[in-house]
Amino acid sequence: MLSQSVWAHGPLHQLIARYLPANIQWLSAPIAHGLLRAFPGGVAPDAGRIADFCRERPELQRLWLRPHSLAAPPHHVLDAPTFLPDQALAGLCLPRLADTLELADWLAISPEQLTRFADLRSLSALCPSEFARHYRTRTIPKKDGTPRLIEEPKPFLKTLQRRILSGILNAVAPHSAAHGFTPRRNCLSAASRHAGEETVVSFDLADFFQSISFSRVYSTFRALGYPAAVARTLCGLATVITPPDERLRHAALGRHLPQGAPTSPALANLAAFGLDRRLAGLARRIGAAYTRYADDLTFSGDRQIGPILLRAVPQIAHDEGFRLNRTKTRLMPRGGRQIVTGTVVNSHLNLPRTEYDQLKATLHRLADPTDPRRADLAFRAHIRGRIAWAEQVNPARAQKLRTSFDALGFD
Repeated sequence: MLSQSVWAHGPLHQLIARYLPANIQWLSAPIAHGLLRAFPGGVAPDAGRIADFCRERPELQRLWLRPHSLAAPPHHVLDAPTFLPDQALAGLCLPRLADTLELADWLAISPEQLTRFADLRSLSALCPSEFARHYRTRTIPKKDGTPRLIEEPKPFLKTLQRRILSGILNAVAPHSAAHGFTPRRNCLSAASRHAGEETVVSFDLADFFQSISFSRVYSTFRALGYPAAVARTLCGLATVITPPDERLRHAALGRHLPQGAPTSPALANLAAFGLDRRLAGLARRIGAAYTRYADDLTFSGDRQIGPILLRAVPQIAHDEGFRLNRTKTRLMPRGGRQIVTGTVVNSHLNLPRTEYDQLKATLHRLADPTDPRRADLAFRAHIRGRIAWAEQVNPARAQKLRTSFDALGFD
């Protein structure tokens, strides 16, 4: 079988012919044609998929069965693994890793350490002892009060993930509609695309990180050019399986992206590329703007876009392997408050009135010398950060908050 070769008719035809008996070498051309039709694209599929294709072809069944009847099954690799990215990604500056030994060397660890921390058999993840696991788990409440599972890698694995992020994932640009976890884009750049529009429609992807499975991450690394063994090992380093003692409280059963790992945001953006492409295309067709900030999908335009989006977006999300949280779908006309990524966008970017009033009231109470929070350095830093955020959203309005804070005389 082919592991990774030049996936085009000429080279594929020549390679297959080398391994066929002389009297049936004429089959190499139709086999190559059939493989390319079954697996379009510039990269060879995995070994098992090509083997299944060969077993199902009538003209290959006798050829497939004969060596097995002689107790001499063919070796499953006909061409050595190579680094071969998808044509659209060929120009990226990525490390050329052809096998797991090269991957271990690139990560500056031993092959044994690579096997242990990739944990492809989930021996560490499913171990009853927390000491043996590579992740620490905890929960934090979401805005609606439901628990959010945080799976944070321990220091050594986190170091490996940062290496993968800086050396591989940062070289791959997400879709232009993605504003989360992306250099020079943020929640304000996402919100600004929708300011002053007649209608804003927002959707929320349920369990965004947990919904991105091992297979989706694997496909990403394969498209970047990594052979099957390297792609699987990279997936092992970047995904997690929720331990048994957490499964009763959370729905994350299979391997998935952990919320808390350095690699997860970039991989989530890449896994959502197909979703972004389709939703951006839908937006263009109806004259709307589209952005995604992590799990928040936002559209804006005239009032006719609402019914179209409410019908189409759930189906597209489902087709792309995601699920919407229907309780968070919002249709926001200009007559009401329009909020995108926590920012009011009715006419221009602004803080929600409640948030501004809460900050103003907090500063007023801090002016009281007897308020015990005046001595709390962490609380003061929190307030300072909220004011800095307000200055980014609306500098003129936030100036009053800054003046009140400076008047408190904190260093």
